[in-house]
Amino acid sequence: MTESSASSAFADKFETLLRSRRATRVFDSAALPEPQVTRLLELSLEAPSGFNLQSRAIVRIDDPAVRAEVARAAGGQRQVIEAPLLLAFVGEPSGWREGGSLLADANLASGLWDTATAAERVAKMTDFQRKREEAGLSREFAIRDAMIAASFAMVTATALGWASSPMTGFDEQAVKEAIGAGETDIVVALLLAVGKPGENPPHPGRFPVEQRVYADRYRG
Repeated sequence: MTESSASSAFADKFETLLRSRRATRVFDSAALPEPQVTRLLELSLEAPSGFNLQSRAIVRIDDPAVRAEVARAAGGQRQVIEAPLLLAFVGEPSGWREGGSLLADANLASGLWDTATAAERVAKMTDFQRKREEAGLSREFAIRDAMIAASFAMVTATALGWASSPMTGFDEQAVKEAIGAGETDIVVALLLAVGKPGENPPHPGRFPVEQRVYADRYRG
């Protein structure tokens, strides 16, 4: 197989994977293999983030008592309780305050940056993030980074033969309190239930490309 044909074959498989993904609310109760769960979490964190500051995190919710609190905050959605794996994707609006120095330390240790580059990059990141904070945009950008990671998780779950159910319908403050972050400025971007599917929902349909993709100017 040539490199070109191998790439085409992979693209075909990846297309099939994306088109087969469904939001599933009924899950098999069987526990997921821990090595595969770790793999999903690691690949989710491969998602890009602004300046690579990685100011987003994942809270894995296993404790039944915490799950019950989150379920109440999410209006009693069954998948919050029943799915073998429940994840909260959170953004950290103030993560840049420590993230810059942590990133510099890591890149200096790996040899990716030298001392001068590290100082320059951290100064630029800090200046940009301060301006963003002053404009009241830190929360918005933190949500974006967390959602990219959540999208990676959904695709990875499908690749592993699992299903997922993304949820945005919840009382955010109640979820924050449930996961021990009630007094912080983190933002809960998404709850994601993951597990082997207990149902096979039909494709719900998507609007055609020509109806949702515009050239140069938005025409919605």
